[in-house]
Amino acid sequence: MITITVKGLANFMTASPRRQRKIVHDFKYPADDESAAQQKYYHEARTVISAYHMKGHPPKWLLRHADALQDLASHNTGRGRQRLNHNARAVRSYHEHFSAARFQLLDKVTLTFDSANVRVKVTPDLHVTENGQEKIIKLEFTSNQPDARIIKIVSQIMYESANHGGITLPSAAILYYDVPRGAVYKGARCRARMLGDIQASCQTIEDIWRTI
Repeated sequence: MITITVKGLANFMTASPRRQRKIVHDFKYPADDESAAQQKYYHEARTVISAYHMKGHPPKWLLRHADALQDLASHNTGRGRQRLNHNARAVRSYHEHFSAARFQLLDKVTLTFDSANVRVKVTPDLHVTENGQEKIIKLEFTSNQPDARIIKIVSQIMYESANHGGITLPSAAILYYDVPRGAVYKGARCRARMLGDIQASCQTIEDIWRTI
């Protein structure tokens, strides 16, 4: 079965035909250096944020770790320096906008959405309870404002995969955090037209997969 991430599918659905082939290529050949680097780009920021909530640290703890990442960046060059600086920026943005959130971390979950011969892997960045309500959260760190279509696709597949995977949640508990801008988008129930578009895209991915 072909496996692709939910963000990969969203990027595919909003890309040009030429870019779509590149996206499928990167998932078919994940050992490529570029593909691996893209998937792990914000690893440090996600690790710091998870630890912050897991241990109940004070907000300044985030800033100390952002400083540590920036110091590490100063001892690197090229893309390594740039990546670590972006991770430091991501942690500072989270401190600015979301450090007051008091989450209780739950076990990390990996969900799936299957269509045609394609399995969409959905791994929320945070699986938490807040004020007794269970939530799953996708963290977006890119400096450019995310495409509204990508937010909608990701949120709706998260909703579908959660409720078909045994985590029964209302759409309001599916959250997409645009961290740099401090914006929170709530999920929406998947409509028939969007579901049809997702299924058609999975079929197209399968068709392209055979040719590369």
